[in-house]
Amino acid sequence: MDHKTFEKLIPDFLDDYLDNETLRRFLQHYASCPDCREELSIQYLIKAGLPRLETGDSFNLEKDLAARIEEAKTACDHRKHLSRTAAYMEVLAIAVVLTIVILIIHYVL
Repeated sequence: MDHKTFEKLIPDFLDDYLDNETLRRFLQHYASCPDCREELSIQYLIKAGLPRLETGDSFNLEKDLAARIEEAKTACDHRKHLSRTAAYMEVLAIAVVLTIVILIIHYVL
């Protein structure tokens, strides 16, 4: 992922709209690019921090953003596991249907 793509995806990341593959690539780029980490911090401050400042709520930008990144990593891992489980279940369902069809054909003939 390049810097420009990363920057365009920041609003979708902050709104939790990224699909799993895009989120995985976004997080990889985030981990390897100090400039994009800074850009994410700036946009996070604008989106999440300014409303808190206006209401007088205190916040820790680094801590909050780090928690958001960890939540995204966890969500990405969970989605990956769910996708794998769904694929296994699909294979199992196909195997069951084929077994039933074979048994029906065997008993009919």
